[in-house]
Amino acid sequence: MSEALVATSEGVRLAELEATIERGLQTFVDVGNALLEIRDGRLYRAQYGTFELYCRERWGFSNENARRLMRSAEVMQVLEAETPPIGGVLPTTESQARPLTALPPDAQREAWQRAVETAPDGKMTAAHVQRVVDEQQSGGMAHVGHNSGDNEWYTPADYIDAACAVMGGIDLDPASSETANQVVGAATFYTARDDGLLHEWRGNVWMNPPYAQPLIQQFCDKLVAEVRAGNVTEAIVLVNNATETRWFQGIATYASAICFPLGRVRFWAPDKISAPLQGQAVLYIGLNTDDFRNNFEPFGMVFAR
Repeated sequence: MSEALVATSEGVRLAELEATIERGLQTFVDVGNALLEIRDGRLYRAQYGTFELYCRERWGFSNENARRLMRSAEVMQVLEAETPPIGGVLPTTESQARPLTALPPDAQREAWQRAVETAPDGKMTAAHVQRVVDEQQSGGMAHVGHNSGDNEWYTPADYIDAACAVMGGIDLDPASSETANQVVGAATFYTARDDGLLHEWRGNVWMNPPYAQPLIQQFCDKLVAEVRAGNVTEAIVLVNNATETRWFQGIATYASAICFPLGRVRFWAPDKISAPLQGQAVLYIGLNTDDFRNNFEPFGMVFAR
């Protein structure tokens, strides 16, 4: 194609994209996507030379304003990739999407899901999204926690049934609640109020720890210490498959088998069910690896030493 035809084609496309922006900046998604294409296709170069100059002289956008619109549009691309959309809704304003731009894509999906689940009276605000993002960045956000209300997520019964089949029963759940233990059925359980970290653990342990730092590290370290002391006979632990973390590596060192479920575990709370965006792993510490494989292979791949 000749240079003249290329220039004509680029000029036509630039005009189409600018028409999108001209329509009164009707939506931040359309504007952000148009700016992304103009930037990535270098459609500005013939007349303006640099993208920054184009934004400033053509639209009066500062470099930061243009970047903010483009980042928010990229967030929407991530969220729209989920079918159906997370929580059935998407950000309706650029200010709602903007806080998510501080996170990587997987974390954007996770934070938006959490924002949808916890929006006061179901009403989404930019300030609420920002609080969720701030909580996640500080390590306070978890799929499964021991806080009250929407922060409590419990293990589905089929995983508990499999764990009981392997260990013959559950003597202790050190990170639980009265509601969760209705399904777990542990002989002894500790709530957040009891603080299971302060007690000695014995027998067959089921553990679905709080996923926020530093608690997850502390609960995993505690289990390893009790295993090494000979107090814990067998243990099955359900956590996110965060294989890159110190706490996961530490507990996996002592595991005799690990199951990686196919699909995400559908945790439950008294009023709803939710599947987190990250996959999970079930780690087994004990001698009955054949029983673990037989009972957990229906959930996904099992690797045993």
